[in-house]
Amino acid sequence: MDRIIEKDCLEYIEKIDLSPLRGKTVFITGANGLIGTYIIYMLHLANITKDAGISIVAVSKSPPGSQFRGIFTGDDRGTALKKHHYEFHPVDLTGPDFVEGTVLKKAFKKADYIIHGATYAQPKKFIKNYSDTIHLNTTVTEKLLKKAKDDGATLLFLSSSEVYGNPDEKNIPTGEDFPGYCSPVDIRAVYSESKRMGETLCFAYRNFEGVNAKVARISMTYGPGIGLDDERVLAHFMRQALYNRKIVMLDDGSKVRTFCYIADCVLMLLYIMLYGKDFVYNVGGKDSITIRALAEEICRLTGSALSEEFQSGEAHKDIKVSPQIVQLDISKVLSEFPLPPFISFREGLSRTIEWNKSVYGLSGQAEA
Repeated sequence: MDRIIEKDCLEYIEKIDLSPLRGKTVFITGANGLIGTYIIYMLHLANITKDAGISIVAVSKSPPGSQFRGIFTGDDRGTALKKHHYEFHPVDLTGPDFVEGTVLKKAFKKADYIIHGATYAQPKKFIKNYSDTIHLNTTVTEKLLKKAKDDGATLLFLSSSEVYGNPDEKNIPTGEDFPGYCSPVDIRAVYSESKRMGETLCFAYRNFEGVNAKVARISMTYGPGIGLDDERVLAHFMRQALYNRKIVMLDDGSKVRTFCYIADCVLMLLYIMLYGKDFVYNVGGKDSITIRALAEEICRLTGSALSEEFQSGEAHKDIKVSPQIVQLDISKVLSEFPLPPFISFREGLSRTIEWNKSVYGLSGQAEA
């Protein structure tokens, strides 16, 4: 197992009562992703350390990633995991077998909880895989809603702050009641509009079919698991800092983002799934920071330099159409659930850098 992720998850399973999951089956798509990985680790470690009795059905397009090494190699932890009916299914959710329903009916057991996290979230990837992105958020969502209805399961749809588009100043921070400023004919619409349609499907099945569907609009999650091959800004800066010892930005870095540490994000998601009384919840962090300040912080933690020059070229295209400020109002989730204090951005960033150094075999330590 990945020891850095394991340490995080052992800490966080002490912060929530998972007893409603005893004897239940949790079906998770996007299992190899950042959020899926942490959810699986938390549930697995609850089985190991608390005898939680949770059955885990994990689904991803690819076989189990390297972060799960040890869970599947037959060591003590792996044996204990198998005892609790762990299953990992490499399935293309946009393929004909799944879309036509044969896989859902024949291969997967009855679920009590469904977490639908399979998607392409990186701009370059969701633009390149535009058709699959749309279908994962719409066609596949509806298939899983039908399964939830058949199984009597709760479904949690992992949506995105992208559904809000580019809010005006009076709607920042952005609350769940803001309808969003989005264009269906924008380069990012393959992601944002399909997420909005996925939410509409959840609304329809909740109100007309009696499915206990819930939506989590997630913003800028980071942490161990965000690798140097990721194309988003935080990983882009880490890659430059760790390999080139210098960060060159694409613009002046005035855009503002609010980052949420992955373990804090997953804790909120589990609270929403198990105890949430409402339909839609914002899930995000408290630490708002400009892109330039982010670069400066990564430089400080890695001993790198920030160049005053800007990169030019094709990379600007996607950046320019992203929102100026992304900051969610998370007062609902903070008031409804007994959440502990969030990990500070500096600490979370330090853990992320150290994880990447360990994975990529890079020397040195991040400064405290």
